[in-house]
Amino acid sequence: MTISDDVEPIARAFADPEARARLRLRHAAAARADVARVHPTWLARALREESPAVRATVAARGPAGLDRLLRADAPLVAPDRPPHPEILDWVLALWTERLVGGADRDDDPPVIVALTRLAPFAAFRLWRAVGLVKSALAGEADEPWVEERLGPPAPDVRAWAARDAEAARRAGATGRRALALLGLVSAFRLLPECEPFVMRRALQRLPYPIVRRVRTIAPPTARQVPAAVRLEGTILRAAWNRLYEEGRTDVLHPPEDPS
Repeated sequence: MTISDDVEPIARAFADPEARARLRLRHAAAARADVARVHPTWLARALREESPAVRATVAARGPAGLDRLLRADAPLVAPDRPPHPEILDWVLALWTERLVGGADRDDDPPVIVALTRLAPFAAFRLWRAVGLVKSALAGEADEPWVEERLGPPAPDVRAWAARDAEAARRAGATGRRALALLGLVSAFRLLPECEPFVMRRALQRLPYPIVRRVRTIAPPTARQVPAAVRLEGTILRAAWNRLYEEGRTDVLHPPEDPS
């Protein structure tokens, strides 16, 4: 394969007016984050390296509750004079530049749908159910329906699931939170298969400390194991469908991509 082989399909795509229009719309959506869909801890993190004046300005005029998070990091010093209107407009327009925006799409993978379109409690319930499936595969939870639906786990699958369960325990969570944390490990294995900015947008729905915690259990790797990725997708689908059948969620698992 030559460089021209790689460039030619890209050039054809850019020659299509409809493709260019779709790209412009996606870029515009990604460039402007909807702070209502971003967990406040990510907002505070976006301001961590800003000057005291910028932090105080956004705290006073930004989303509700942001000032409390910023004060937890460092004292907020009130400016000694009102900001210049033009500078104020720039600050309020640019302070979210470290965040990623984007719009929901019909072809979003199931893991993106789970992270971005479920209410917080519904999402917790789903990731706890995913953790329960993995715990059952590890032989640590008595859930007969898991084997009925997925079949008896092979020894290597059982050992793989047990390693994840042990890593979640070492992270210090207990009870339902430990299962939800274990479920999020599955999410973090599926996310690298998504487009990077879509993955970042989805992660912004979770509390930033939780993201850091799960990354210690399932750190990103240079090479994903396809079989493990497929298994994680199967686990997510099984847990999601089970919740739907039990009437514990009204959101269906998205259809599988035939490709």
